[in-house]
Amino acid sequence: MKVGDLVKEQYGLERVGLVLSGIRRSTPQDNYQMGVMYGDNHRVVDVFVFEAGAKAVCDIDGVEVISESR
Repeated sequence: MKVGDLVKEQYGLERVGLVLSGIRRSTPQDNYQMGVMYGDNHRVVDVFVFEAGAKAVCDIDGVEVISESR
């Protein structure tokens, strides 16, 4: 998964978005936005969600790559 890939959530609303950042470890602020424990470590990416028109932090285990960028 890299910047520019088109992704879809695997659960919930199954929103479609565009990856804005490389894979990184979550920060306490990311954990708050995702609704997980403060000290947890997750591999996350920043995603621009088209339906919401906003940036979201997504765990890489919860998104599926639809189309890879070149």
